[in-house]
Amino acid sequence: MKSRWIEFFIISSVYLFLLITIAHNNDGGYKQLAYQLHTLTVYVISGFYILYIYPVFFSIHKMYKWIVWIAIIFVTEALIHLGVQQWYPVPLNQIIPPFVLSAIVLLGILTYTAIKAVIKMLSATANKESLLIKTSRELLISQAVGIAILIPVFQVNEYIAVLTGFTIPFCYTLFAIHHYYLLPYLDKNETPKAIHIVLSILVNLLCIVFFSSLMEIMLDGFSAKRYPSFNGFNIFFCMLLGTILTPIIYIFYYHQQKQQKQIVGLRKELGQTSSDLKLLQSQINPHFLFNAMNTLYGIALRENADRTAVGIQKLGDMMRFMLHENQQDSILLIREIEYLKEYIELQKLRIADLPSIQITTNLPEDQLDTHYIAPMLLIPFVENAFKHGISLNKLSWIRIQLFIENDVLKLSIYNSIHRDQENDPERDNHGIGLENVKSRLDLLYSDDHQLHIEETNTEFFIFLTLYIGQKK
Repeated sequence: MKSRWIEFFIISSVYLFLLITIAHNNDGGYKQLAYQLHTLTVYVISGFYILYIYPVFFSIHKMYKWIVWIAIIFVTEALIHLGVQQWYPVPLNQIIPPFVLSAIVLLGILTYTAIKAVIKMLSATANKESLLIKTSRELLISQAVGIAILIPVFQVNEYIAVLTGFTIPFCYTLFAIHHYYLLPYLDKNETPKAIHIVLSILVNLLCIVFFSSLMEIMLDGFSAKRYPSFNGFNIFFCMLLGTILTPIIYIFYYHQQKQQKQIVGLRKELGQTSSDLKLLQSQINPHFLFNAMNTLYGIALRENADRTAVGIQKLGDMMRFMLHENQQDSILLIREIEYLKEYIELQKLRIADLPSIQITTNLPEDQLDTHYIAPMLLIPFVENAFKHGISLNKLSWIRIQLFIENDVLKLSIYNSIHRDQENDPERDNHGIGLENVKSRLDLLYSDDHQLHIEETNTEFFIFLTLYIGQKK
């Protein structure tokens, strides 16, 4: 269910509640009918704005249309209230003037719009994909529970009924604003603790004012007394709840964050252990493999197969890198770049004489001996480009750019795609290497990287930004 329908359901519930209140406090006649028509006008205008005007016109590109609609709403509502007042006159001291009532509704609409805009901004920073729907649903549940408590207690004591009925919605609203929106937003922006305290106090004050006002309205609507009032006790009660609940929310939130960090750490350790196990499995008798490659290298030199000899030598250097430096948590960035160059040069050996294939690279030449990176992190992207971007009988290209700016590594790879070769034994396995490197990035650089991948039937594009500076 979309959020606007939830909001419409809420104002419909409020409208029904007001109708019952009007019927309870009036004995019929023109006065009751006038109140009902005024309430119906406010309900229709509000519902029309929530369901149509706001979702269709409230955007940067349609802002002028939204402003026109706001003006139309104000004038139309004021004229309707004026007409109702003419047809069913009510003493002026017992009703709000038409234009004032229309202005109050307009203020409510603008407040609603501002709250929606803030929620949309804050929900974009939250890590839950349906956070707004989740909080709206939970708020409705808390309201339903509050009403379920209010109705039976109301028969005993109307003051206690109103206080207890609004306790659960008040506590949940305070919890939801802090836990789902305020604290994640402040933590993400590394806001000072003093700002935490100030904003938390403001949130408490807003909730106290809002729910205290609702308590007074509810009490006035259902009480049989002439001028019922809590005389400030509802404000004190909400302040007491907020004072007790806010520290508990902070403790719960940061305890939950600590647990999540521990889970992420365990996942990293588990992933590293799994990688180490696979690495050990791949190191079965490596000395035999290197001896065999040295033998092939000697044979290639004796038979004047220079390109084959160079290829075997480069492959041996790459395998030494994989078997030794790959066991470390991090290596110098220059070593990773040297490995990339070795791999690219090895691939060029088989395509050097083909004019239909274009390979362009732009890798830094300076000795980057101050930056570190997880080993074998960049090679899967380059390997994917050569694996699926080269065809020996079709126009192919690979363009690789890598540079460092302000401790941020930026890698872009743009290549053609040829995945339909019938003689490619791994044509059905594409994407596995990329999925593995995505998992490594999420584990090792969860908040320090951005990976953008685009693909068409003929082209493939990767852009990676990675923060490799030392964290403070």
